Amino acid sequence: MILKVEHSTVFEYEEPIYETATEVRLHPASDTGSQRCASFSLQLTPPATVFEYTDFYGNKVHHFNILQSHRQVRIEATSVIETFTRAANGLYEEDEILLLDFLAESRYVHFDPSIRALANTFTSIEDTYQKALEICRQINHSFRYEPGVTDVHSTSAVVMALGRGVCQDFAHIMLAVCRLVNLPARYVSGYLFGGGSTPEGRDEASHAWCEVWCGSEKGWTGFDPTHKTLLVDDRYIKIGTGRDYGDVPPVRGTYKGTSSEKLSVSVRVNSLENTVDTSESRLRQLS
Repeated sequence: MILKVEHSTVFEYEEPIYETATEVRLHPASDTGSQRCASFSLQLTPPATVFEYTDFYGNKVHHFNILQSHRQVRIEATSVIETFTRAANGLYEEDEILLLDFLAESRYVHFDPSIRALANTFTSIEDTYQKALEICRQINHSFRYEPGVTDVHSTSAVVMALGRGVCQDFAHIMLAVCRLVNLPARYVSGYLFGGGSTPEGRDEASHAWCEVWCGSEKGWTGFDPTHKTLLVDDRYIKIGTGRDYGDVPPVRGTYKGTSSEKLSVSVRVNSLENTVDTSESRLRQLS
């Protein structure tokens, strides 16, 4: 598929602030085996010089400072991505030391007693892929999707007690259970295309899911405990991965000033299948 993402983030302040320092993780990943980012642009208001680096987990990070006084920061990220179905089998490699990082507790992934009890119900399944799939299925069946009951700082233990939450929360639960049964698992931030190809695009939202290391034959395999389809396909656009949400927030920053902050986010995902020549030569022109 050829998908276009328009992600708008606006910070508004009642009183002027200054010395804003911001970093964003909004650049879709490339060369993942399931997608390629054909183009990416980042527009800022007020204007600022943008720098970039690659973090420890291989995610592309853009950062900028706005030193002068201002009452609004607008970040507009636009991407065109080619997604495709990854080969079912192959020969994949991963650093064993890095895999250990995805077996431990982290900022939002806690091994509390209730999560340990849930994990114990999957220990008899020997095949890693089937074990991950059943964990994903059980979370999807047992937890209720309900926006507003948690926030971006909610841990897996909090979500476990509530029994409800949103995609980020379900991902954290799955990460905790997988790691407890010795399946390296990492958090994925990105988008999910819901369908439609109108010129105006379709209102969507950022999404989160999990990737589980299923061995050298399957490698990192995507599972989505939020949706009943369970498996990640070419409708998904990956931005980055980490131990949990804390490693890949879309936008993070600080500022000097005493004003309160109001955040608004808008995401539109549109299919370009009917309007863009998807040949390799055309994709090179988009790059």
